[in-house]
Amino acid sequence: MTTNIFQDIKDRVDLRDLVRYYGLDVNRGGFACCPFHNERNPSFKVYEDHYHCFGCGEHGDHVDFVQKLYGISNIEAAKKISHDFGLGLDNGELAIPVKPRKPKPRKDEGYELWLNEATHVIIEYKKLLDYWNRVYNPRSPIDEVDERYIESLQERGYANYYLEQLLFGSDDDKRACYDTDRDYPLVIKNRLDKLDAFSRKVCKSNTR
Repeated sequence: MTTNIFQDIKDRVDLRDLVRYYGLDVNRGGFACCPFHNERNPSFKVYEDHYHCFGCGEHGDHVDFVQKLYGISNIEAAKKISHDFGLGLDNGELAIPVKPRKPKPRKDEGYELWLNEATHVIIEYKKLLDYWNRVYNPRSPIDEVDERYIESLQERGYANYYLEQLLFGSDDDKRACYDTDRDYPLVIKNRLDKLDAFSRKVCKSNTR
């Protein structure tokens, strides 16, 4: 292996081609989702000779990227790039096959914000359903059934279940709500926002 293999790699391999080869989807602006932390919106910027993540602060060049991605030494990373791109810079030595590391779990601020807002919304809605169930419960078989009573019967079960997962469930239970039905609290919030002023006032007074 020559002493200039690191510079030779920079000179002969486009960094965008390299990160694409190792699995990144780079957009026209040069951004991709960072492989070193969990994120939904791309914050990993690929320049001509280096990369920088504005989310987690990771920074480096071609060899640094492969080294960190696979958890290997810089020499092994250089050998791997040479082998994968057919550069012939490693004197016939092949890098040991390795698997990419899984990114370390990182606090998902979007999820934390959703969890907080969802919990408050479902608490408010559940208490409103309980109130409607008490107040509009028909006193006799001939009484007209109020739509709010019907809604309380139809929605209390799922609202109770959902809230129980958010308040008392494990982290996996809460994540399951987020992954499978994260829009439910938004639907409920829209429902609450459409209530008249009196109904919403009653709702809020019963959430204290």
